[in-house]
Amino acid sequence: MKKFLSMLLIAVGLVSCGDDDKPYVPELNKLTNVTCTKNGNTFFDADITYDQDKQINRIVLNMGGNQYTDNYIIVDKTISVSGVKMDNGSLTNPFVHTVYKLSGDIIATKEEKSENKYMSNAVYTATESSYTYNSNWLKSVSQIIRWPNENGSGYQTRELGEVDRYSWENGNIVHYAYLPQKEITYEYDSQLRPDNFPFRVVNSFQPVGFDMISPINLMYGKMNLNLPTRAYWYYVSEATDICAEYTFRYTLTGDYITGMTVEEKINPVNGATAENNTYEYTFIYNFVVEQK
Repeated sequence: MKKFLSMLLIAVGLVSCGDDDKPYVPELNKLTNVTCTKNGNTFFDADITYDQDKQINRIVLNMGGNQYTDNYIIVDKTISVSGVKMDNGSLTNPFVHTVYKLSGDIIATKEEKSENKYMSNAVYTATESSYTYNSNWLKSVSQIIRWPNENGSGYQTRELGEVDRYSWENGNIVHYAYLPQKEITYEYDSQLRPDNFPFRVVNSFQPVGFDMISPINLMYGKMNLNLPTRAYWYYVSEATDICAEYTFRYTLTGDYITGMTVEEKINPVNGATAENNTYEYTFIYNFVVEQK
């Protein structure tokens, strides 16, 4: 009996030690700066700040000789983004130009607002996007668009229905389609995407802008498991004619993606001019929570 009790105490001790000795895995730091060059020349630069709750507070984007400062105001399940935007080639005055509505921690709707030049620049919702998920995987986007009547009497509305569709395989988006005709295919290898690297397949057929690596991407449900190595887009009816191709390479420092190179090859298809461009990205992670 004593032998049995001794063995039992040893077993309990081992379990307790096992619980105490679990390795602590620190949370990866947040992305705070992105710089990108195109063929050696500045393409864009973005600074990202967060509040003490680790939520996005401000993004300052310099691109094309203009500076866009977006302030993120988060109240309950609503994120309001206030700042300037480009409208018909000119910068607007600051106003709330984007509003996200959340379901849990996931973006459910996005309202993109514009100023009505026919009604003393009254702000209206120009595009309303609704996001559909399947077990937190983003599957499709439906849209409603509005535009003002030139006589200032109000707005016209059109329900477009489903405009974007995403297809997933093995934890990654392999196809993004802008219905009904355009599609981009992504390819992956086994390289995992770090949790703090906000690369997302966005509704673009030129995946080289800030949108694809903006931290807001982490709020669109589950992210890709792996890092893409290649993407190419085409018209569905002419899938063998690749309009443009992109290859991705990454620089890792420890667990962090500190650099990314995107090679762009635009093919002379459907009247396009052939181009070859190189985009070089640098990523900095330097978020420090200030003591209250």
